[in-house]
Amino acid sequence: MSVKAKILEELKAGAKTVEDLVKATGSKPGIVKGQLTRLIKEGKVEKTAEGKYKLK
Repeated sequence: MSVKAKILEELKAGAKTVEDLVKATGSKPGIVKGQLTRLIKEGKVEKTAEGKYKLK
């Protein structure tokens, strides 16, 4: 499963921080942040006011 797919799977359970997603995916923070940026541009994920990420 790709990092992107793991992130989407984790976010199905609710909003998560970058740190939560790093732990869940086992990937480096830079990779997770890059994937989140792509997912935001694709319209699949959004950032909350608390700095967490969630599915749209």
